[in-house]
Amino acid sequence: MPDTPLEVVGKYTRGIHYPCSKENVIDIVTRNGAPADVVAQLNAAPYDRYTQPSEILAALWLEGGSRPYRGDTTARSPFPGRRAAP
Repeated sequence: MPDTPLEVVGKYTRGIHYPCSKENVIDIVTRNGAPADVVAQLNAAPYDRYTQPSEILAALWLEGGSRPYRGDTTARSPFPGRRAAP
């Protein structure tokens, strides 16, 4: 089963010291065994530098520029029933 973005950050980012370049992030997650689709997603992300784990999470949520990467689920919100603030 593919991992969600949060699981990816938890599993494959061990050893990253922030701030970190995009190339370094990709190298570390690859060495930690991240699947090829995760590596490709990070490579395609618009970020050149990461200052905290939440930025890696944000990069994984953006697929093809606008669609979230959600592993084996659909691109729906992880918070069912939640509405935007007025």
